Amino acid sequence: MVNQNEILGNESIKNYFHAAMEHQRVSHAYILEGEKGCGKKTIAAMYAKSLQCEAESGKPCGKCTSCLQTESRNHPDIIWVQHEKPNIISVGEIREQVINTIDVKPYRGPYKIYIIDEAEKMNDSAQNAILKTIEEPTEYAIIFLLTTSRGAFLPTILSRCILLSIKPLTTSLIRSYLMQKLSVDEGLADFYAGFSMGNLGKAINIASSEEFNEMRGHALHLLKGIHELENNELDEQVKQCKAYKDRISDYFDMMRMWFRDLLILKTTKEREKLIFHTSIVELSKQSAMLRLDAIDKIFGLIDQAERQIRSYVNFEAAMDVMLQEMKACYQHR
Repeated sequence: MVNQNEILGNESIKNYFHAAMEHQRVSHAYILEGEKGCGKKTIAAMYAKSLQCEAESGKPCGKCTSCLQTESRNHPDIIWVQHEKPNIISVGEIREQVINTIDVKPYRGPYKIYIIDEAEKMNDSAQNAILKTIEEPTEYAIIFLLTTSRGAFLPTILSRCILLSIKPLTTSLIRSYLMQKLSVDEGLADFYAGFSMGNLGKAINIASSEEFNEMRGHALHLLKGIHELENNELDEQVKQCKAYKDRISDYFDMMRMWFRDLLILKTTKEREKLIFHTSIVELSKQSAMLRLDAIDKIFGLIDQAERQIRSYVNFEAAMDVMLQEMKACYQHR
């Protein structure tokens, strides 16, 4: 588990918690909001560890029994609420793991801390059950609700929690992390940092995924040569795309970033802003072949294909139409 100074970015959240602990103004309920992979669990665990640390310095010492138990997720007073069904947290689970245990005083630390990941999956009954606990908290209880969307909560819950939004990290921060911590090559670190759009968890995941990097290679091969492919070659590319059906959103995002780079190159010539900067030769060539309205049309084609596939339109048919129309956007010179 990382220490506070190793949490990247989000200085306002770090400063907030530091001040809250220093002035003993810790709230009983927090909502940590941010997209999947942005670090919500890391931040919640970090401050749970700080609050329970026996050194009481505002920062976890990492050596006391409490810190060691927190790191191994064995601390009796830090409860990670679990749920069986992937898409719902039921009222029964909230009652069993939170409501029925919260009146039992902490065993070891000064606080009893509940961390509910994917809290947006609580149904209305579960939210109403936990609401009374938030409205009338015991003096030692702290609840962290981790969510991708505050809009999933009842207004009464929102009004009684401190809302902290986790912001995307800068590309340079993610690039440095990948190079220093994971020994990723500088060129790939640039790509992963750009592709992750400020999400460190996503960057780490794709950097260590053999499947993602295989998909990246296929997508780049297709994008670099799409304007020159014959119909039978496009058909073969569509069949190969089927291997990445489970990650097709990432595949489409890669396409969007390729044409984003083309748009930047065509309108501003600012090469330092390119994600696929190692493909500058191919990008420059295609930039000369595409009008601005054609690039805009291609973005629409990608969005349309993604919607169709989500609506269970035949995968190969949707991909084939997209690629054929995408190729037609190029002006051969």
